[in-house]
Amino acid sequence: PIVIDDTIFVSAEYGPGAGVLRVNDGGLTELWTSDEVLSNHYATSVYRDGILYGFHGRQEYGPSLRAVEYLTAKVRWSEEQFRAGSLVLAGDRLLILREGGELVMAAAAPDAFRPIARAQILPPTVRAYPALADGFLYVRNDDTLICLDLRR
Repeated sequence: PIVIDDTIFVSAEYGPGAGVLRVNDGGLTELWTSDEVLSNHYATSVYRDGILYGFHGRQEYGPSLRAVEYLTAKVRWSEEQFRAGSLVLAGDRLLILREGGELVMAAAAPDAFRPIARAQILPPTVRAYPALADGFLYVRNDDTLICLDLRR
């Protein structure tokens, strides 16, 4: 889940879908729920300035990468068939590690998907989450660990 102020975003594939709930007086109020907006299969979405960025759809069917308004569920943009991966928010940038081993750096922008750089850094079938610490990005697959210096 992602907790923002008095709200919680939850998401799951296999039917439940996603939603934002408001916590109030010991209960929950549904702001929105849908299986058509941002159903995360195995990669958690990230949040920046009122927008969720994440993968929508099952990994084996070629999920989309999307930007969704947190409180309204409005899809701001969608890169269809982007394929599966994981993402990390680094300031105003998205670091997207695609399952095929490609790292994509993009602006965390609500109006359009704007890639800044791309590099094939690992062989395919990457499912481990990257880790970001002090400007270093750590990524791995089954037999390789890579550390990238992003401080430049």
